[in-house]
Amino acid sequence: MQIAANAKSRARRVAHDDTSARLAGLMIVSLFPAFFWTALIGGIGSAVGHSPSAVSLMTIGTAIAVFCAAVGQMLSNRN
Repeated sequence: MQIAANAKSRARRVAHDDTSARLAGLMIVSLFPAFFWTALIGGIGSAVGHSPSAVSLMTIGTAIAVFCAAVGQMLSNRN
């Protein structure tokens, strides 16, 4: 009985480590493109002379992050 309990505990720990790695990867996949494109949009808007408001930049960044997270989650769940 103890051997089975140890194996179950070890499997949970490995699954938890895998989940943490997936979550970190998903955050990287979604946040870096969102920051990049939001900064690019803000920079281009400022260079043109019509700087977007903070609310619109926040909305654009959130939309990009959610989209990238959804695509990344679908691709990682394919396996």
